[in-house]
Formats: sequence, C-alpha cells, structure tokens
Amino acid sequence: MNKIYVVTGTEYQTHVEKYHTRTVLIEHTLAICSTKEHADELADTFASEGNKYLQDSINVKEYELIGQTYHNFHDEET
Repeated sequence: MNKIYVVTGTEYQTHVEKYHTRTVLIEHTLAICSTKEHADELADTFASEGNKYLQDSINVKEYELIGQTYHNFHDEET
C-alpha cells in the first residue's frame, strides 16, 4: 500500500451569544481509504448530506508512502 486517500471536510458552526456571534470553522478528517474510487464515493456521500459540511470543502487528498512517512506533494508545493 504505497498510497492512501484522505477525505476531508470543513464544518461550519455558529454560536450566538448575548452580545456577539461566534463563527467556527473546523477541518475534519472524514475517511482514510486505500483506493481513489472508494474515497470519491465517500466524498460524494458526505457532500450530499449538505448541511453539516461546507459544499466546496469536501476534498480527497492523495498521500504517497516514502520511507516510513506519507507525503502529500500537491499541498507541500503551494
């Protein structure tokens, strides 16, 4: 298993308090899969739920095993 696929999503929370409103964004790791197809299916499932995670925040990130560590070279370049 040289690659894993991680499904992530950002949860949006709003807390209304007496004098102000607090907004919190939390990025969750939703699933870790061994195949891209399975990760895409899960990403579609989470996106279709609609109200828990921001629609455009559901992502599948690919990590490659180098030595004993998984690296995401696509995110490291930016």
